[in-house]
Amino acid sequence: MILEFWQGPGDPLNALAGVLRAVGSIGALGGAGIALFLLFMSGELTADEATAARRWLFVLVLVGVLASLAAWPLRALSLARSPEAAMRADLYVAIARSRFGDAGLMRLAGLLLVLFALMRRSWATGMAVVGAVTVAASYAAFGHATQYRPRQELAALTVLHVSAAAFWFGSLFPLRNLTLRRDPRAAGEAFLVWSRYARTMVLLALASGLAAAWYLAGPARGLPASWFGWALIAKAALVALLLVHAFTARFRHVRLLLRGDVLAASALRRSLGRQILLGLLVLCVTAELVGVDPPDLGHRLPG
Repeated sequence: MILEFWQGPGDPLNALAGVLRAVGSIGALGGAGIALFLLFMSGELTADEATAARRWLFVLVLVGVLASLAAWPLRALSLARSPEAAMRADLYVAIARSRFGDAGLMRLAGLLLVLFALMRRSWATGMAVVGAVTVAASYAAFGHATQYRPRQELAALTVLHVSAAAFWFGSLFPLRNLTLRRDPRAAGEAFLVWSRYARTMVLLALASGLAAAWYLAGPARGLPASWFGWALIAKAALVALLLVHAFTARFRHVRLLLRGDVLAASALRRSLGRQILLGLLVLCVTAELVGVDPPDLGHRLPG
């Protein structure tokens, strides 16, 4: 997207591919995250809140599926460099057999499984969780995790990072509905339950993300020497700001809810809206990272 043109003349097709990566990640991670949210929080939700969460899940999965499907003809056009050649069936077969195809098909399969969360059955929830993990694994099938050493460690860290980040990001959408409860204390107690899960997920996302960044970019002092490093710095700054909002919500707004303060619900709802916006920006920066090569540390795999 932006870095495509900051680095030089830039390719509009690559920039458009970056936009689709960002939109696809927003839909895929949001939908997968809500599936995990329903797994952990179903016992704390009212019927209306669970319905609203499933409605968000459907919308986000639809966005993820459409963006993933749109990436295929764009990939073909990028490889063929002409609309006529991009229509060849053999080109799509080659794309399907590539790492891009591996990741795309895994993501589509995972998103379809995530839709099982729309059914109010325990076995369907299990299928949706399998889909969420498959979505996370698709990010290890294409990109830096397949191009740099140590490949196995990067793949494992990617799955952990994406799974944990998806839970956090996806949860923000249905959490806003909890602030509409008439009883602020009941809402505060539900937020406390979620925060226990979120604390673990945040630590997992941060630890795996830092480890993956160290493997790819080396020590922090070398980050300003590359565009990849600057993108990492931007992502870290946004995540830090997101954490500030999250901690403020947890230790200020939720505490007021537990005391019965009805005005705290509106403040918490606004805070969650800002966190969603910051989460969207984090995913956009992450999409930029995928299109930028890390600094040359002699760890790129051949091929």
